[in-house]
Amino acid sequence: MPFHRWLPLAVAILSAHRLTAQESFATVRNGPTPLPLGTIKGERYNRLVIRGATVISGRGTPGSNRAMPPEGPVDIVIENNTITDIVLMDAVNVASGGPNFKRPTGDKIVDGKGMFVIPGLVEMHAHLPPANSELGPRGLDYAYRLYLGHGITTVRDAGTGAGLERMTEQRRRADANQLVAPRLVLCQRWPLPLRRWDIGNTPDKARAMVQEFKTLGADCVKVSKSPGQYPDVLAAIADEAKKLGMFVMTDLKVSESDALVASNAGVKSIEHWYGVPDAALRGSQNFLADYNYWDELDRFRYAGYLWSEADKDPDRLSAVIDRMIANGTNWNPTMTVYEDNRDVWRRVGLPVKETLMHPSEIAAGPDSTTHGAFKREWKTADEIAWKKNFQIWMKWVKAYHERGGQLTAGSDESGIGGIGMIRELELMQEAGLHPLDVIKVATTNATAALGMKEHCGIRVGCRADLVVVNGNPIDNFKVMYGRGYGMAGLVPRGEQWKHGGVAWTIKDGVLFDAQGLLREAEGYVEQEKARLKGKPTAP
Repeated sequence: MPFHRWLPLAVAILSAHRLTAQESFATVRNGPTPLPLGTIKGERYNRLVIRGATVISGRGTPGSNRAMPPEGPVDIVIENNTITDIVLMDAVNVASGGPNFKRPTGDKIVDGKGMFVIPGLVEMHAHLPPANSELGPRGLDYAYRLYLGHGITTVRDAGTGAGLERMTEQRRRADANQLVAPRLVLCQRWPLPLRRWDIGNTPDKARAMVQEFKTLGADCVKVSKSPGQYPDVLAAIADEAKKLGMFVMTDLKVSESDALVASNAGVKSIEHWYGVPDAALRGSQNFLADYNYWDELDRFRYAGYLWSEADKDPDRLSAVIDRMIANGTNWNPTMTVYEDNRDVWRRVGLPVKETLMHPSEIAAGPDSTTHGAFKREWKTADEIAWKKNFQIWMKWVKAYHERGGQLTAGSDESGIGGIGMIRELELMQEAGLHPLDVIKVATTNATAALGMKEHCGIRVGCRADLVVVNGNPIDNFKVMYGRGYGMAGLVPRGEQWKHGGVAWTIKDGVLFDAQGLLREAEGYVEQEKARLKGKPTAP
C-alpha cells in the first residue's frame, strides 16, 4: 500500500485505541492458589464493554443448522443486561470511521484482545445436589462455581433432587444477583417418590400431579422409568404440561414408551439415547435369558449392543429420527456420562481429580446401592462393544443435526457438571459436528428449546449471556477447561493455571471472574478433603 494511503489508516487505528484516564479495566483473579468461598461476586455495570475480542455468535441461518463463522476484532457494548452495540474494530472498518473515530467506553472495560467470546453455555441435564449431600455442607455453592467457571450461564436441573421449595428460592436469588449461581430451570422428577408406583399411575392422577408441580414452582416435568412412562400416562403428562405452559423431558430407559411414543405424545426433550434405537427394532432386543433390568451391570452391559442391533435396519432408524425432527423434538444425548463404559481407565485418571473434583466423586469401587457404580466386573469385550456403540450413536447424532433436528448439549455429570459439559462439546465434535455448530448446539439451540427468546446469541438487542475464553475454542475445546486442565501433561503442573480457561462469564450483564470462581472451587475441595479426613477446616 502506498505511504500516502497507509498513513490515514494508521492514524485512525491509533486514535481508535487511545485510552482515557477515566477508564477502569476489569482484572481476572487468576493465580496458582485456591480462594475461600465467597471471595468473588458478580458485578453489574450500567455500561460494560468487551474490547478487541473475536466473536462466535452462536447464531445461524433460520431453518438450518448452519452456524456463522468467527468475526473480529469487535467491541461489544452491554448496558445493564442487554447487548446494545457491536463495533467493528478491524483495520478497514476503523479507517472508514475517519481520524476522529473513538472506540466505545463504559463503567468497566474487559480487555478481550486475543480472546474469543461465545454465548453463555446451557447445561441441559444437570443434577444439583440436595442439602447435606455427599458434596458436603456447601455442595450447591461448589457446583454453581464449577458451572459459572466454565462459562455455563443456564442450568436445567433434571429432577430437582434438592427440593422445589429450596430450589425455587435459589432460582429467585440467582435471578436477582443475590447469589453466585447460573440461571436455573427446574424440572421436577416424575413420579415422587420413585419407589412408589401407585402414585401418578393413571392419566387422571398424572394430570393432577403436573398441576401440583406447577403450583410448587416447577418450570418443567422430568419423567423417569416407572408409571410416568406408561404410554397413556406419558401422553397425559405432556398434554397437561402444555396446557400449563410447561414442557416435558424424559430419559426413556428400557420402557414401554420408546422415542416414537414419546415424541408423538408431545414430549419436548428426549435425554440420553434410550428409546431411539429401540423404536427401530422389529422385536425385542437380544437379551439373555437371565437378564434383569434392575441389575445395573446387566442394564449397561447390554445397552452397549443396542445401537448395533438397531443399525442393522438403517431405514427404520432413519424414519425414527425423521419423525422426531418433524415433531420438533429436542434430542439431548449426554454422551460424556457414558464414556467410562468405553474406557474405564479414562475416568479413573482424570486430572481434575487433583484439585477440582470433590473427594466423594472419586470412586473407590463398585457399590450396588449407588446408581452408576455397577462395575463389579467390566471386560475388554464390554469396552469394545461400547466403543462400537458410541460410533453408531454418534453417526445418528450427526444425522439428526444434518437433517435439521434440534440437538442440545448436557453432561448428566452431577459432581463435575461444568467440566463434564466441556467434555460433551468435545464429544459432539468427535461425532462429526463442526466446532462452530457445536457452540450453536450448546447455546442458542438450547435457549430456543427452553423458550428463552431474549437469549438469542451475540446480537444487538439480545440478552448479555457471554463467555470470554482465553483461547480459540474452534481450534481446541480444551482451552475451555477451567484451570488449564486441558493442558495436563503438556505443560509443567505448576504452569497449568496460566493456560486456557474461561476468563469471564457474563450472565444477564453481570460480570463474573471465572478463574476466581474456580479458585474458590479448589479451595472448597481442599477444605472437604480435610473435613473427610477429620482435620480442622476453615469456616
